[in-house]
Amino acid sequence: MKTIWTKLTVWGLTIVMASLVFLAAGPLGAGERAYASEPDPPPPPSLLKVTGYTVYRGTSTTTAYTGRITRNDVVTIDVTVLDERVTTANVTTNPPPTTVRLNTASFTIPNQSNIEVTNQSVAANGYSYSIRFRSLTYRGTGKELGFDASYTGLTSPLATERVGITLNQCVESSPSPTPPPPAPTPEPEVNVKGTGFILREARYGDANGDPIYAGQVFTLSAVILATNGDHAVENVSVAFSPPEQLTFADGSSVVYIGTMAPGATSPASAVLLPSANIQEGSYTVGIDVTGVNAQTGAPVSAHMTISMPILQPERFEIFNTQLPSDITAGMDSGMGYGSVTLVNQGRGAVGNVTFDIIGDGLYLEAGRIFVGNVGGGEQKSADFNLMGNEPGFMNAKVLVTYENVRGELRTLEHEFEVNVIAEEPFDDPGYDDPGYDDPGMHNGGSVGPGLWLWIVIGAVAAVVATLLVRRHKKKKAAKASAALDDDDDDDDDDDDADIESDTDTEK
Repeated sequence: MKTIWTKLTVWGLTIVMASLVFLAAGPLGAGERAYASEPDPPPPPSLLKVTGYTVYRGTSTTTAYTGRITRNDVVTIDVTVLDERVTTANVTTNPPPTTVRLNTASFTIPNQSNIEVTNQSVAANGYSYSIRFRSLTYRGTGKELGFDASYTGLTSPLATERVGITLNQCVESSPSPTPPPPAPTPEPEVNVKGTGFILREARYGDANGDPIYAGQVFTLSAVILATNGDHAVENVSVAFSPPEQLTFADGSSVVYIGTMAPGATSPASAVLLPSANIQEGSYTVGIDVTGVNAQTGAPVSAHMTISMPILQPERFEIFNTQLPSDITAGMDSGMGYGSVTLVNQGRGAVGNVTFDIIGDGLYLEAGRIFVGNVGGGEQKSADFNLMGNEPGFMNAKVLVTYENVRGELRTLEHEFEVNVIAEEPFDDPGYDDPGYDDPGMHNGGSVGPGLWLWIVIGAVAAVVATLLVRRHKKKKAAKASAALDDDDDDDDDDDDADIESDTDTEK
């Protein structure tokens, strides 16, 4: 009997302890239910925010209206918006073209043109602008003014965002029963004439009509005409698309115009810079005009082109001259030899180059010299022998005539002075005349030593003159080569050695 009582006591204690454990743990599954009932985290705030609004009675925007708005009341509402998704870092058109559409069951609006976007400003913290909803009619249900906003002109597209604001001034009313609407009657078809764009006028270069040169900034101006349609075009912008050899000097490729009524014109321009290495020729710039039909919201666009010639600047010049300073009148004394070096530093060739010297009583022994064509980066020289008729100091000029790549006749001039020396009479004391008593010259006898002496002196003078001319030409060639190649390795001692060597050879 005692054993049974002991067993019952043990079982009782076990049941009491288990009950205490279950009570402490709470109901089965309570932990899971508590975890499941925790609220979801709130959604992230919208980056498109309404920063303020003003309500006006009717269509007037003079005084704000704070009274009640009841069914069929007409109001105008201005809304200010900040979109933090659009900043100066992701816009290609500043300000970006913006489209706003009414999206609410509480209000109606006559048409899309009653929505106007103004005061647009893009900053580092976002894109702020104002929206005016003109002539809204309250339908008597709900209190929310909702609208959708979308943009173009961004580096990457953004999804259309819907924004709504609650107007506590609205007083809802139960709609009165309305009879069923009559059967709709088909409306007659109306042909709506769309508004487009055409290029009315285009200009390039400056106001004087000067050509466009490589490496020089110029302005491309265009006048855009909106064709005679039935509706205006909003958010009109003009984008210029030049070839890769032309860049924008001011960094701007898009011009924002705004709204254009049918038949209206608007100017647009771009400042361009052709590459200095651009090939001379004709180049085409594309012009793309885009916008949105104010009535239907349909996109409106046009593509136009402008072709213009671009020229390389002319850099043909007289580079070096070796001009005589003294010549003898009426004869070739060997003092009139000279040369002129012509250099074409431009990239286009010049043609039909001729060379002449102009001055009173002066002329070239061979007449005017034809040089020919001089290509880009080339040089040519013209050697000449200058002659004079009358003694005295004469003002003269080198005259170079050529044709550029457009066939236009151009000239280069270089002025200088030359002394024309009178020819001295020849007096030979060894000449046989009746009054001269020379033992070696009697009765047509043999030639005396005086005459032979003058013959030898004349021969030596001729040799020296020839050597001087050669030395002069060598110096001229060396100087021209040094000026073009920046190589100053001329050595006058070598020239003197050549002259002495030539003199010894002649002797």
